[in-house]
Amino acid sequence: MKAARIVAVFGVLLLGYAGFWYWQSLTEAEPISPQSDVAQAINQCDLIASKAAAELPEVLPFQKLEKAARQSRVLDRCMHDRGYKQNPAWVTQANQQAPRIAHEQGISEAEAYETLRRQAMLNAQPGATGYWRKPA
Repeated sequence: MKAARIVAVFGVLLLGYAGFWYWQSLTEAEPISPQSDVAQAINQCDLIASKAAAELPEVLPFQKLEKAARQSRVLDRCMHDRGYKQNPAWVTQANQQAPRIAHEQGISEAEAYETLRRQAMLNAQPGATGYWRKPA
């Protein structure tokens, strides 16, 4: 008799937990807006680029640069395959920012530009001048 009572209490608790879980899944907030086409393409290409460079060693500093360069090149090729090109407006903006960043960080303008480029390749922010654009 005591075992049956324990099983019944356990069943009620399990049923209560299942009901609570179901109620929680119904009230979860949906994403505000789905990702744009360019953001989806960036995510897909970033995954491909990460896999392409996953096996490269990163022991020495130049190997880290080689890995970053491969990821950047694969991402660029992947986006080109999906019809996206580099935005000339972004290039103009980056060329204006690179000297200031180079001076602040004590690096060359080319390195500052390349750092900006690699960061911008992965960001698709609405309202800002994006790195990628789809020609008409």
